[in-house]
Amino acid sequence: MAKRILIVDDEPRYLRLLEANLRTEGYEVATAQDGVQALDVFSVQPIDLVLLDVMMPRLDGFGVCQRLREFSNVPIVILTARGEEQDRVRGT
Repeated sequence: MAKRILIVDDEPRYLRLLEANLRTEGYEVATAQDGVQALDVFSVQPIDLVLLDVMMPRLDGFGVCQRLREFSNVPIVILTARGEEQDRVRGT
């Protein structure tokens, strides 16, 4: 059974690129364009890994991380252009 990855990013180009590449490698892929959508998708589908943008509308990536950690230990890879040390620490 293929692993299912949830990609969360508000930039449609990145979603399409990541989704196409991961599907080519045999993964099942779910997508969300903001944090609220991500939580909705996560609640109805089994997810093995989350690729998560930080800067998004409605609910940012840090908020999604915090909410997911309330009920899941799913691995989360944070994707961001922000490089401040406080952001890296906050994301761990």
